[in-house]
Amino acid sequence: MVFMDEQEALFPLKDVSQNKETQKLPCGKPRLSSPIRNQVEMIMRTLDDLLPQEHLARDIWKYVEGLDLSLVLGKIQSVVGNAGRPAIDPKILLAIWLFATAKGIGSARLIEEYCYEHIAFQWLCGGVSVNYHSISDFRSDHGEQLDDLLTQSVAILAYSGSISLEKVSQDGMRVRANAGSSTFKREETLENYLILAQFLVQDIKEEAEKNPGACKSREAAAQERAATERVERIKRALIELKEVQKEKTESKKRDNNKKIKQEVLEKVRASTTDPEARVMKMACGGFRPAYNVQFATTNVGKAIIGVDVSKKGTDYDQTLKMIDQVDARLGVVPDKWLQDAGYENQAELNKVGEKYKDCKIYMPVRVTKKNEDNPHKRSPKDSEVSAEWRERMGTDEAKEIYKERGETAEFVNAQSRNKGLQQFFVRGVEKVTCVAILYAIFQNMVITLNV
Repeated sequence: MVFMDEQEALFPLKDVSQNKETQKLPCGKPRLSSPIRNQVEMIMRTLDDLLPQEHLARDIWKYVEGLDLSLVLGKIQSVVGNAGRPAIDPKILLAIWLFATAKGIGSARLIEEYCYEHIAFQWLCGGVSVNYHSISDFRSDHGEQLDDLLTQSVAILAYSGSISLEKVSQDGMRVRANAGSSTFKREETLENYLILAQFLVQDIKEEAEKNPGACKSREAAAQERAATERVERIKRALIELKEVQKEKTESKKRDNNKKIKQEVLEKVRASTTDPEARVMKMACGGFRPAYNVQFATTNVGKAIIGVDVSKKGTDYDQTLKMIDQVDARLGVVPDKWLQDAGYENQAELNKVGEKYKDCKIYMPVRVTKKNEDNPHKRSPKDSEVSAEWRERMGTDEAKEIYKERGETAEFVNAQSRNKGLQQFFVRGVEKVTCVAILYAIFQNMVITLNV
């Protein structure tokens, strides 16, 4: 009988007792380098020393210094010789937003935190104190100024020869609004909410008259402000609800020349959080409150030269507005305008053809039961503009040109998504448009820096 300790091992075992290194191990307390956070140190360094010379923040600041911000400066009331504290240099706020966009940050509150914790944001601020109110207001309240900066960014690229305006691609993408699906209510519910909100405002004002001292507290003032804003949002929601009902009625008449049922109109809803948002079908196939963001992008250089935001979930009437915008911005109308089949609208196509005869639309022809034999053959109902477009899209040259749309428009959309354009943090078409323009400025800035 063989015991376990008498069995031969498959592999030779190392004798631990004879390991000299094991015998020499210290048995005392380990000596460690521990953090000392209350040590006083004198560090002779500037903010400029802390940021690497090739950092992106330096490139952004250099780009911003080359822009003309006179429209923003003209609105500053604090001037030399008059009373008032100095205003924050708009170059700082613009640079902060561009750098935040590069990092995929869209929240003003989060940017404020980074301005105290991140060395790159500190370098851009240069010792100037900023808060989230100032950061947010610059983006949301300067639509005209941001539009002018977009024009400047395109002019810089055009002057350097980095882009060509011969061919432009237009595409829309649906971006989630700052509102939940549960905030959409019917007309009857909105009217009840409005009555309750008005009663609440009246109660707060009566309480303030009885006790004037209570109005001095921030909490009481915030409650009154929130109640008043809710009343305004509900009123706006009722207006938007009527607009949606009107759109549905007109759409029904346009499709089959019939009146829409009253039951359908009664089911129309509007949001109490963001009244201008609309429920749209998203890329995932679901339905969410969103806005339709339109970008016009040059095929050469991939610069964004036009930005628009629509409350409609469809693209069929977005062409003429965008071409008008590009014409007003640059004074030039592209020769070739590329877009997908979602823009197909005979009335819109005729308007573009009548106003801009030299601008040719490159858009796929939808195949229906009536034209499945030859979709590019002239239809008796086609106008001269529509017939020309239909025949043009049947040529091999047009098909090759249209292939450029995917790598242009889809590329810009993907870049915007990657930089945080997944959901808006602001409400209303006006503020949402400012956010979209800021993304366009950033896209053009990146192209300029890479030239």
